[in-house]
Amino acid sequence: MGYNIFMKLLCPICNQNLQIKEKAYICPNRHNFDIAKEGYINLYLKNSSISGDSKESIQARTNFLNKNYYLFLRDELSKIINKYQANNLIDLACGEGWYTRSYKCKNKIGIDLAKNALKYASKNDKSSQYILSSIFHTPLEDHCADIVITCFAPVAKEEIVRLLKPDGHFLLVKPGKYHLQELRDILYDTPYNNNEEDIEIPHLNKINDIRITRQYNLKKEELKELFQMTPYYYKTSNKDKEKLNDIDNIDITFSFIISDYLSLF
Repeated sequence: MGYNIFMKLLCPICNQNLQIKEKAYICPNRHNFDIAKEGYINLYLKNSSISGDSKESIQARTNFLNKNYYLFLRDELSKIINKYQANNLIDLACGEGWYTRSYKCKNKIGIDLAKNALKYASKNDKSSQYILSSIFHTPLEDHCADIVITCFAPVAKEEIVRLLKPDGHFLLVKPGKYHLQELRDILYDTPYNNNEEDIEIPHLNKINDIRITRQYNLKKEELKELFQMTPYYYKTSNKDKEKLNDIDNIDITFSFIISDYLSLF
């Protein structure tokens, strides 16, 4: 898509509009932000250890998603987006852009703090603009998006409300009660179910929940990739992780809830 931005980017220092000049974005106060060779824009000011998902987690997720076990979820999201005929879409916590690149919108922006994920996303998706930034403080103008999406990530409530146009939609994807239940049964002595509690967002009204479920047989290597891309990987002891070594293949349940919220502005 070149470097055209149809949703106005704001300078993270002074909040003025950014304009492209050659291979950088510059505001009226001459704050300058280079475009990375891969195509993403770094608009994250803090020089800290925060870097989003680890490189290992990103690689595992990329490998697993490219096997298309989550394709039925991506297709369902695309169907909803097509129904609303959205022009401007923002994907908060977009990761490596596996979902973002499939959406049929004129203007798409993916935001994440994982630089390695954005490098991959920008190389493999020229239909979207990717930005390194916090999803809780996005460098975008108010009420610019027809649709905002968050998949398996914290909900930046205030930013979502600020970014959505009147009558815009927020799509939240979260795991269903029995999502990956078989994996938890292997790992833990006392497995638990996922929490399906509703998330209330001021100025937004939830109008629909879409529940979709599939079951697939995974081989050992696929199961390990799946495990490594989940939060369970960082919460599980090494002793329990080793239990996966005894599994050659297993049927795994994939269950998702897509909540559709309407902006009340």
